[in-house]
Amino acid sequence: MGLLDDLKQQADTLRQKEQVSQEEISQNLLLAHAKLKDALHYWVELFNSLNVIKPQISRVYYLEGGATRMDNLRQSDYNVNGRRLTLDHKDYIEAIVLRFRCATEQKLTVEKQTDPVVTRMREHLWTNNIKFDLKEIRNDRGYVERGIFTIPCEVPVMVTMVGDLENGRIKIVAKNLEKFGEYTNVYDFDEFGKEILEELGKVIIAKPNNFRTLGRHQEALRATSTRPPRAAGEAPLHQYPVDPAPPTASPMDDISDPTKSFLGSIKSILKR
Repeated sequence: MGLLDDLKQQADTLRQKEQVSQEEISQNLLLAHAKLKDALHYWVELFNSLNVIKPQISRVYYLEGGATRMDNLRQSDYNVNGRRLTLDHKDYIEAIVLRFRCATEQKLTVEKQTDPVVTRMREHLWTNNIKFDLKEIRNDRGYVERGIFTIPCEVPVMVTMVGDLENGRIKIVAKNLEKFGEYTNVYDFDEFGKEILEELGKVIIAKPNNFRTLGRHQEALRATSTRPPRAAGEAPLHQYPVDPAPPTASPMDDISDPTKSFLGSIKSILKR
């Protein structure tokens, strides 16, 4: 085989692989759209119900270093939005974004000593989308000696459900849910359904749940966490946020009845 024939054969093989890959992505787009469409309907109903019921859910968030915390933050303002993608004049649901906030009317005043510590606190607040005012106290040489942070007690929470078309999965990315930080759960299309949605719903209203352990990928992470201690230089295992203390009783307590679906129980509360 000559050089030209060899190159043409390689190009044909590559085009065939790319075509198969594009067909798989197109199929995954349809699967993700179907799953996210059902999920969007679920969250619209659930968040509309929560905005009517207004359950008393109290949260605690610890700031950088753990010595200072925001106490008794109340959840409110539940909002859901479906991001759409248009291809060939057809609309597909690309992602679902859930938002709410945990807040009180109070403000915290936090003083940090030395420039590195002030910088860590500032980056911590920026990373977690927390508003703040900072007054820096500098010495004669212009270096920061201390910083005084004034922080409104308000934490924005966002949960994004998005299709991973290349890998045929759906990701749930939670930011500031229960505590500061971000973590991701991954689900195959066949396992992303009502059970996942209801367990996440229980997380949002601070009820006992199995959300972080559901799904093959999360089970695999749990299995690796039981292995012997890591060798020197080995990458750390994925860590999930620690559950906060159980909340005080609220009108939502009766949804713990295992015979009821999560969303169905909320609807029954609205009919009272």
